Amino acid sequence: MMLDLLIHGAEVCDGDSLHPRRVAVGVVNDRIVHVGEKPGGMAARQSLDAAGLTLCPGFIDTHSSTGLTFLYPRSGDNKLSQGITTEIFGNCGTSQGPVGERLVPVMEKLDAELEFGFDWRSLEDFHQRLEREGLPFNVAGHVGHGTLRAGVMQPGEDYSGERRERMRALLEQGLRDGALGLSTGLVYAPGSFADTAEIIDLAQIVARHGGIYVSHVRDERHKVDEAVAEAIEVGRQSGIPVLVSHLKAAEQANWGRIPSIIGQVEEARGTLATPLSFEVYPYAAVSTKLRTFIPREIMDGGIEEYKRRLGEPDWRERCRRYMHERGTDFAAMMLLGDQGEGSGRSSVASLAKRHGSDPGLEVVDILQRDPDIWIVYHCMDQSDVDAAVLWPDSIICSDSWSHPYNAPRQIGDPHPRTFGAFTRFMEQYVVQSGRLSLAAAVRKITGLPADFTGIRERGRIREGCFADIVLLDPPGIRELATYEEPRQLSLGTEFVWVNGRPAVERGRVLDTRPGRVLRHGR
Repeated sequence: MMLDLLIHGAEVCDGDSLHPRRVAVGVVNDRIVHVGEKPGGMAARQSLDAAGLTLCPGFIDTHSSTGLTFLYPRSGDNKLSQGITTEIFGNCGTSQGPVGERLVPVMEKLDAELEFGFDWRSLEDFHQRLEREGLPFNVAGHVGHGTLRAGVMQPGEDYSGERRERMRALLEQGLRDGALGLSTGLVYAPGSFADTAEIIDLAQIVARHGGIYVSHVRDERHKVDEAVAEAIEVGRQSGIPVLVSHLKAAEQANWGRIPSIIGQVEEARGTLATPLSFEVYPYAAVSTKLRTFIPREIMDGGIEEYKRRLGEPDWRERCRRYMHERGTDFAAMMLLGDQGEGSGRSSVASLAKRHGSDPGLEVVDILQRDPDIWIVYHCMDQSDVDAAVLWPDSIICSDSWSHPYNAPRQIGDPHPRTFGAFTRFMEQYVVQSGRLSLAAAVRKITGLPADFTGIRERGRIREGCFADIVLLDPPGIRELATYEEPRQLSLGTEFVWVNGRPAVERGRVLDTRPGRVLRHGR
């Protein structure tokens, strides 16, 4: 047999075992065909002596957002430099399909701003667009509950009658198109207007297709335990796996609660017939839309009603009081958009002081100027983050910024997790502190997410699996992205192959398109 690629001399973390091995790995076309002793009788078109390096499966990022990034040039450089070879989009209730009729004008408006060429309606239409454009690595997606709702009804309308049937039909369509499951963003409108019964009703459809439920839960602050319990109940009543998105306990009053929530998850795992876990990213700051900090009721009636209410004295006072009562730390709330004063990284508190205003009312004023503005919010305790990261079955994700970082029009710099989440995870927990072995860390970003999401034949160094593989230089792993300068590629990823084709060579990201759309069950 003639191999296309033979890698020998490396320590191999295979995505399963916690004990690395020194074995040779051979590839033909897009598959791993040999794992074992260096084959004496096999020739290889390329033979790579990887002594001193670590070979592992390509990393799987279970949580990015819209997938629009791939419609722009060099869209995967930030992920490939971290060793990521598969990304799952459509999280937090937002997906690129199916696009219901009410959502079409919204997408057309977004297209006018970001210039991505909106030309699809179904999830399969979007998949085919990605395939025509070419992908830097593999992608898969969920159907977003918020996308379903926005395509069928106004935010506050009831899930009943014809609206219910239309949402169910769109979900069925998305699942037939290959979605891995259903995602919710229950802190965001329109998802925040859905009750638990609505989510269970839709999740039961997902169960028939063998999919999963992924949820940005309803509250990550004072009621985070109740919100996690709601996600667990959805899994219990629908009979599908549940993945809680980017687990956190935000605001200082809630610091220290993550160990008890992990206990809640562990207890539930003992009673459920289906898997339950959570994702986490290794940062103590979130990135989200500023409007998530005001009462959800202001969104009832759609975006135009939302804008009108922001100017009404009663609503302004209601928003101000709501934020103060919830203990919002305005000094830790950093704006990603330019407020016209060179303030792309200004805090809400500093702007309020500059303008002589209450910080709660400053938020309302900012939202009047830009209803979709994003922020970075430093609101978590590092010990909580550590507890979630170190739980043996947690899955590491990037929760990459949903606004495409490489679009022609920018709204500010992204959270550094877009460029460094996986590198930071390896650097802090393996290289610097040694709190995780390299093999245990690799399992959290390869075999574990592959199994949970139902992605077949990836996430492992095993004969017959697809050749998504990464060569790391562990001592050289370093995150360069910072909150001040986030657009910096990571170090330490020496080689990456996606479906057997090179994507990174000697630390340099190649401008190649070896990725594929991964459809559930195919």
